[in-house]
Amino acid sequence: MTPYERAQADAIAAWKAEEPSAASRAFDRLTAPIAWAVEKIVPDDLAHNVVLGVDGMARALVNAEDILARGDVTSITDLKSEDLSLSDALAEDVHNRALALAGGTGAALGATGVGGIALDLASLMTLALVTVRNIGVCYGYDEVEEAFVLGVLAASSANTRDEKKSALDHLRAVEAHLAGEAVESGLTDALLNRAARGGVFFTARGVFKRIAQNLARRKALQSVPMIGAVFGLATNAWFINDVAWAARRMFQERWMMDNDLGAAKPARKAKG
Repeated sequence: MTPYERAQADAIAAWKAEEPSAASRAFDRLTAPIAWAVEKIVPDDLAHNVVLGVDGMARALVNAEDILARGDVTSITDLKSEDLSLSDALAEDVHNRALALAGGTGAALGATGVGGIALDLASLMTLALVTVRNIGVCYGYDEVEEAFVLGVLAASSANTRDEKKSALDHLRAVEAHLAGEAVESGLTDALLNRAARGGVFFTARGVFKRIAQNLARRKALQSVPMIGAVFGLATNAWFINDVAWAARRMFQERWMMDNDLGAAKPARKAKG
């Protein structure tokens, strides 16, 4: 492992160990009624169909050609054997472009108040899925499995350290299986159900509801006239930043595992 790869392994471990800030936890408690309302209002079938629909759109919007050109490689799989620093640079560019797009749409739709929130949620979910899949391309992964994508989204939307650990356990289960054979649809469901602990449900509808809850909480002030655009911009950028970092860290780790460099272990907290 090179010094750069070691530094990135440490960064992955630090990301895994991150906990929500005190301010974030207080905000979650304050907005708990909003999350409860979303859980009750959004039908399971609708949540499931929305995720499948926007993921189909996201697959079509993946910009592999641009990433290949910027990486100066001829095929996506070539990036699995190039330097990790190249993939990281490509992923950072995808990350920054997604942030700019999220902020722009958030400001535009946020200015419309309540009427724009539903459209904003759909466009943001699509952008999140496109971002995850584009970042996957940066590390040499073209057809990213649905189970892995859902795990990344679950990790990015975890509200507690335990929820995040459950999401990471799910991703580890998927990675372990992928190392042996392809994930079939039936096995995917089994992996999702087995890894669902701590209140996080790794199904399309479960992930959508969790993300919808978090976005509804963060967008609570978006309906306020005049300042809605400001909150829309900030909320969308916040969400996409979380998704992009989760994707970058997990694809970094997957790249390392596929190159026999091992997985990064979460940093242990000192006692006392």
